[in-house]
Amino acid sequence: MLKKSKLFVFLLPLLMVFGFSSAQASQEMIVEKLSPLGFDETVAKIKKNAKALGWKVPKSWKKNFQKNLKKVTKKDIGKNLVFSMCEPWAAVKLLKHDKYKKFLAMMPCSFAVYEKSDGKVYASFMNIQMMGQMYKGQKEIEELVNELGPHMVKMVDFN
Repeated sequence: MLKKSKLFVFLLPLLMVFGFSSAQASQEMIVEKLSPLGFDETVAKIKKNAKALGWKVPKSWKKNFQKNLKKVTKKDIGKNLVFSMCEPWAAVKLLKHDKYKKFLAMMPCSFAVYEKSDGKVYASFMNIQMMGQMYKGQKEIEELVNELGPHMVKMVDFN
């Protein structure tokens, strides 16, 4: 019985660090979430959630890699849609500084919705909070990722 309690005491901190943290925030640069909805419903839900948070979701900011790659390579990668959106006020706060204009290469924020070979629908997006860790101490970056990171997680809340 003593061995089991020692094992529990050893494993509990690991579960707290790795088990609970992974449930709350992804430790990968690209976050992927399984959607309980169909493809079109998943796209619509993410866009609706984004708009409710004050983001702009232009209709023209989308890419269909299935169609484009199939045309060029004759290979079908499966159903997908990549669309971009922007929280304009946050973008302006950052981009008004010359030193942050280089971040235009990563803007606007993109989401992808796709079907995998298992027939299920998934959504993915860049983990800007993890990206922000590379710029610790830069106030404007920290403010942006702390504000927008939770928004992006809420956008893939399919409840």
